[in-house]
Amino acid sequence: MPATGTAGCGSGSKLTTGMHSLTSDGTERSYWIELPATYDRNKAYPVIIGLHWRDGSAADVYGWSGFFGLKNLYGDNAIFIAPQGLDKGWANTGDRDIRFLRAMIGDVQQGTCTDPRRVFATGFSFGGMMSNAIGCQMGDVVRAIVPMAGSLWSGCAGSSYKVAAMFVHAKDDNTVPYSAGMEARDVFLKRNSCSAATVPVGSNGCMEYQGCDSGKPVVWCGTETGGHWYPGFSAQESKAFFDRFK
Repeated sequence: MPATGTAGCGSGSKLTTGMHSLTSDGTERSYWIELPATYDRNKAYPVIIGLHWRDGSAADVYGWSGFFGLKNLYGDNAIFIAPQGLDKGWANTGDRDIRFLRAMIGDVQQGTCTDPRRVFATGFSFGGMMSNAIGCQMGDVVRAIVPMAGSLWSGCAGSSYKVAAMFVHAKDDNTVPYSAGMEARDVFLKRNSCSAATVPVGSNGCMEYQGCDSGKPVVWCGTETGGHWYPGFSAQESKAFFDRFK
């Protein structure tokens, strides 16, 4: 087993591509896992968690959206997970979804060969809100988040854990206001001790804040237009951001 791999490496590899279930808080919860076509049980892969929007589903994430475009960019070099929310959303009542996602990550690390230093989460709308909740509370198991058109409406519990974070939001979003995305960003700026100074990063107008805690950057990708959706460049910038963490 590789030194950096989880218990699922080698003979511990038991999960296969498809829908799986577990019991969390006495409720059966489900998630889709997609292994590389050339999966090597002795190679520790990064894990990308894709969170669906309100009235969406895990199938929407792994199906037509291709994990928000990331699947095409990573190809066979990552393990992808699409969890299913309750009531088609991520209200995270009483942190129930946080507990589910912790159990899910544990499941995946026990059943596949993953790199525990490279667990990433992204999502759009309600999925972006849940990405923020993960960032607020799960920095011990998740390295970085990319909320798209998100807010703090799925909660943001206090925690000493920190994550790297990149935010994507359009100014003309009439469903989740731009100001709500900025409010979430500001929480992570404070948590990560960032300054107000920024420098451009990438090629799509994103700005990175300066002076953040080592290894915990915060990036803001604000777009003038786009409404309540994620821009075409989001996959490219998300992968570039995740690839910074080895």
